[in-house]
Amino acid sequence: MKKLLYFLILVSFQMSIFGQQNCEILKDNSKCYRACLIMNKESLFRQGSFESQKHLSDAIEMCPTLSNAYFEKSVAYLKRGRFVEWKMLMDKAVELNPEKHLSYRAWCQFSFLHNYEETIKDLNQLSVIKNTPFIGVGQSGDYDLRMVLALSYKFTERKEKAIDIIETALQDEDYYVGLYDYLHLGVLYLENNQFEKAVNSFQKQIEENELAEVYYYLAKTYHNLEKELEAKRTIERALEMYNKGRKMHSNYYQYADQIYEKDILDLQKKIG
Repeated sequence: MKKLLYFLILVSFQMSIFGQQNCEILKDNSKCYRACLIMNKESLFRQGSFESQKHLSDAIEMCPTLSNAYFEKSVAYLKRGRFVEWKMLMDKAVELNPEKHLSYRAWCQFSFLHNYEETIKDLNQLSVIKNTPFIGVGQSGDYDLRMVLALSYKFTERKEKAIDIIETALQDEDYYVGLYDYLHLGVLYLENNQFEKAVNSFQKQIEENELAEVYYYLAKTYHNLEKELEAKRTIERALEMYNKGRKMHSNYYQYADQIYEKDILDLQKKIG
């Protein structure tokens, strides 16, 4: 729990950098200083509204190197599912300030577009820029970005690489275990036929954050180990947790390794 608290503090800090920009650092450039003040006024209006977007457009016209203006303008397009417009603006923000905006672009490529190769490129580039193992936290606050990188390798059929990234990260004293880390690692072990390691990882996940998903995959692992009594008991627990609402959920996207009631019922029939 202590690790999770530190993790959430890091998340709060990261979220804060996407608020209003400190315009005082631009005072040596009068045009960009005034553009920054205009940009910050967009927050007085509903995000994506005509007034909000006009303030951002005016700021960009006055100071074309103001990366935050492109970033802020892109968010409204992302939330409306207009990914072409989002990416054009986001790419410009990254071009102007890669260290500040690469993590956000990578997170969106991962979560919304499922463009895992581009996620890998962005996070590896950010790792080179920062030159530290810790490169940031995903925008949702659920993941250290090393987990996002690992899952991207998993979804591009490089599971051994994914496992290596997670195992290495977990040994880092600066790594703070996220809400679903041991679940994802356990699923990777399960898919790699490393069943005993999968069981151990799922048990750690239960200690960190008990979910329907962890019991579902644990039951699947027991079934592969031909431990049918444990499998039956565990899949019943998965259904119980699911009905209580203890499951992965987002209003915006589907999590990696997220399950649904049908998945549980199908596995329950298979176990017998």
